[in-house]
Amino acid sequence: MEQSDQLSFRPFNCSDDSPVPHLQLLRGNQPFGEPLKGALIEAQYQVDEQRHLLFVTDDVPYEETLRLYLINRDAEILDSLEFGGYLATGALEDLHIVDKQTIEFSFIHLKRCRLTVKDESGWEKPLAVTPGVRRPGGIRKRYLALNFV
Repeated sequence: MEQSDQLSFRPFNCSDDSPVPHLQLLRGNQPFGEPLKGALIEAQYQVDEQRHLLFVTDDVPYEETLRLYLINRDAEILDSLEFGGYLATGALEDLHIVDKQTIEFSFIHLKRCRLTVKDESGWEKPLAVTPGVRRPGGIRKRYLALNFV
């Protein structure tokens, strides 16, 4: 895993008047994939030749949401996580690459988050007992494994 700047973005106006901001990924100033929830790409990492990990926020200081997207080279979402909630005052800080598949960071929680991007999807424990963290997309195999350290 290494830090990347291959993708840029622009704001995207949804036709459904969604209160959640959206952004359109750009590759070489051309739209790339479907719009994603979020307003700002805070950090991006190339996991391998096929996948990117994006850290995206809503850019709302007193109700911040952090979304992590693992996308393939066609910008299809392979897996995602959401951090935050009503009156959550998180700030993305201290991103640190641990190894080729693992990164640590801080957001809302007092403990650091350790995120591992697996090569193959597999079943992950539900995050229902982790306040402020959600896994959109229902029950399915996952690439992103989250732990607190």
